[in-house]
Amino acid sequence: MERQETKQILIIDDEPDLRELLIDALSDERTRVTAAASASEALLYARSEQPDLIVTDIGLGDSSGLDVLDRLRDAGCDVPAVVITGRCDPHSFTDASRRRPVELMTKPLDIRRLRETISNELGRRNEQEKFLDRSRRLRELARTGYRHARRKQGELQDTCAELASQYRALSQQTAMHQMVIRYELAMIAAKSDDDVFRSFFRTFVRNSGPINGAALVCDANAELRIVGRFGVPRPDSLNFCRMLADPIIDCMLSDPQVQILDCMDEQELFDPQIQPCLPGVTILAVPLIPAPGEMIGLVVLYRRGEQPFTDSDIELAEMLGYPTAIAVHRND
Repeated sequence: MERQETKQILIIDDEPDLRELLIDALSDERTRVTAAASASEALLYARSEQPDLIVTDIGLGDSSGLDVLDRLRDAGCDVPAVVITGRCDPHSFTDASRRRPVELMTKPLDIRRLRETISNELGRRNEQEKFLDRSRRLRELARTGYRHARRKQGELQDTCAELASQYRALSQQTAMHQMVIRYELAMIAAKSDDDVFRSFFRTFVRNSGPINGAALVCDANAELRIVGRFGVPRPDSLNFCRMLADPIIDCMLSDPQVQILDCMDEQELFDPQIQPCLPGVTILAVPLIPAPGEMIGLVVLYRRGEQPFTDSDIELAEMLGYPTAIAVHRND
């Protein structure tokens, strides 16, 4: 069962007998009644205790009950009031009505009516407080629900983004594996080194973008010689390719693995004739190793400008390097 909160009523009247009468008549187990004999006493009490309802006489010894209401409401204490008066002149009624009292009653007081008026007003205020409290709780629940929904929406978006990222990665891996299978089939069908390196070049351009390059294969003296040149839109001269590839051979013999070189960082390795052409050039060197310790060829890919090689290009080169080496070894 819901517990009833005790309500506080403040009586303001300068007649002691009437104050005592109202205290006795209005007090019960749910109502605490306090009386003040003057405006100053009433203001002091009301500012500290904040009553739920005021019953005030218009005429007080030191002031007017209406002045007390004005001063309280100016201070932000909008307390409901029952105004009583012994005057029956229209001016008093009009003046009191401007304060929007709950009820305006004349002396002698009808105590039963006063009780009903106070009970109805306190009941109405209580229901209003309950309504406001429910509204506040509903707003808080709505805010909590909204924050929860936003959090879940964010988690869902993060999950979707992660799944999309994983799907893209899986799709890329699948596409890469399918590409490698097609490339291995092309290597099986290749009849010459020209076929091998033509397929290598086309596959790399299709998956990575435009490049230039040279293919080198060991000759009878176990020396790497250029056997093919390729490029988009056209291959560079044999002399340029040789001067670009020769320094790379020594690097690959000492460290035979797919690697990227920035030509400007390694400028001293190259012939002075081509050094003016090196700014912006990056090289991807792909050793052809059909068996451990046996490098039978080398593919030197290079790009100019704003599109250097990346880790994805290294991965692609590593996938293509072994089947290319096997095909070249078979054609020997």
